[in-house]
Amino acid sequence: MAAGGPASELIMFIVAVIVAGTVAGALTYVTTDIAHGINEHGELMADRLRTDFAIINDPQNIPVNTSTSPYTYTFYIKNIGKETIAFTSNSVQVFIDGTLIPANQLSFEDVNGDPITSLQPYEVGVIEVQPQSNLASGYHTITIVLENGVKRKLIFRIS
Repeated sequence: MAAGGPASELIMFIVAVIVAGTVAGALTYVTTDIAHGINEHGELMADRLRTDFAIINDPQNIPVNTSTSPYTYTFYIKNIGKETIAFTSNSVQVFIDGTLIPANQLSFEDVNGDPITSLQPYEVGVIEVQPQSNLASGYHTITIVLENGVKRKLIFRIS
């Protein structure tokens, strides 16, 4: 009977070591997973902070080409970030008054009217918008969203 005591204590010790090892392994996995998530989120935030742009139109005087039907509205975009911005209908979404403008109603150009696919830092690009119908006189909102989610709004007036 004297041998049963140390044997059961040894078994309990081994079980305790196994349980402790399992808990330590699980905590290591969870901690590593959290660290990777924080790292990925930090990279995403850094990318969003390096990517920035501004709509540089005069909100009271939006250029309108009345020789097209419907009219074509011109918006100037300046890359004020440190990263190149993809500047195509696949990477930039345009909303006017909350309505998504389809890609076939948009054109992306440089200030000389030449088609471009990206905006370098501090470069100005032009988005020509030709909605299905002319915008009514009054105030409207344009929202431009980049592929990484960075967005800017401008409230503008059409006379």
